[in-house]
Amino acid sequence: MNSAKPRLITLLAGSLVAFAAPRGHAQQLQMQPVQSQPVTVRVERTKVIGISHFQTGVTHTQYSLDPWGDVASVARGRKLLSAVCTFQNQHIMGWGADNPNPSPGVYNWESLDRRMAAMRAMGATPVITLCGAPDWMKGGQAGQTDWSRLEAAPTPEHYADFASLCAVVARRYPDVSYFQVWNEMKGLWDAPANNWNYAAYTRLYNMVYDALKAVRPGIKVGGPYLVIEGTGSNRGGWATEKPIRQRQWQVLDYWLKHKRGADFICLDKSLRDFHDANSYTEADALALTHWFGDVARQGRTRTKLPRGWAEYYGASSRDRDFIAAHYASIMGHMVKSGAAVALLWQPQDDGGDLSLSLFSDTRRTGGGQALSFYFAFKAFHDAFKPGAKLVQATSSSPNVEVLASPRHTLLINKRAAPVQIL
Repeated sequence: MNSAKPRLITLLAGSLVAFAAPRGHAQQLQMQPVQSQPVTVRVERTKVIGISHFQTGVTHTQYSLDPWGDVASVARGRKLLSAVCTFQNQHIMGWGADNPNPSPGVYNWESLDRRMAAMRAMGATPVITLCGAPDWMKGGQAGQTDWSRLEAAPTPEHYADFASLCAVVARRYPDVSYFQVWNEMKGLWDAPANNWNYAAYTRLYNMVYDALKAVRPGIKVGGPYLVIEGTGSNRGGWATEKPIRQRQWQVLDYWLKHKRGADFICLDKSLRDFHDANSYTEADALALTHWFGDVARQGRTRTKLPRGWAEYYGASSRDRDFIAAHYASIMGHMVKSGAAVALLWQPQDDGGDLSLSLFSDTRRTGGGQALSFYFAFKAFHDAFKPGAKLVQATSSSPNVEVLASPRHTLLINKRAAPVQIL
């Protein structure tokens, strides 16, 4: 966009546009929405308000670029992902990986090795989530795998066994420096206390932390991978309250006080709380994206550890353009809040309920094609990577969001109507 030769840019309903900015000082854009008052966006290129720490990442799940898919589709998908993604994450059991330790002293690495090799081939920085636990560590039979109990936690008498398995994993993959301990406190609900058993989780975490640091002191370990409650809409009932809710502060405060150590803190949030029975329109969903920034800023009041999102979810929709704009708004608030990394769950579309994928199903002929969200994801990876300066950028309307650096501007139209930018 050249200030000497202005050109018209149209932001479609629920869309976004990214462009390189001219060198210079403050820039003002006049936007003329259809049947609405003009919107003014002002970008002050020389007024630096912060530095981005943000890095993009994904978590591979059950179906993700597997070699038994369509060969050409897998190749396309891998090329796409390698261009937009710094971190790639894999669980040690489940979500695409078999039971790595079906019996004491017996190991099965084939599927995990395959996923790790694929991540290396794409040039990713690998992350491993240390979840789930083999059956014999949670009351099941050695040598058997009951996948219906994947989310069961190891029993306390097997915490040491799970920590030992984590150490074996760290030794097997010496190029992995980042480990998340467990996932969403699965299997650790304390019904009488009406809260997660944060003391039990912290005991497990500390044993894993010690085991990993004994393998290589430079390993980066993080937790507690807690699901943040509260939609923040205040439509009635505890599930619509503002996050972070009090019982979750109990979890976070206990872990922060009693952890052996940590190199980062990772959280998990859905736009609409799982227990929230209210329905939300696309406009409602777009108005709630700011909580992904607000939650991270609240966490900073308790700890200076780098803040990462182990999972994040917006509204569900098969309108791919809406998803692109919606998730761009979420990621924009993450960048502004100082978040270090965000791992997108399931980069490959599998035809299920999730609609946040980056590319089409590689199991199908003609798959591995970029979806609308891919281009928004790439904009963050390319233009707002760590070290990028964030400059003052304001909009006169909450329906148009703006994120800017000295050389790039990202505009997001949250309206259900086109917006013209002069």
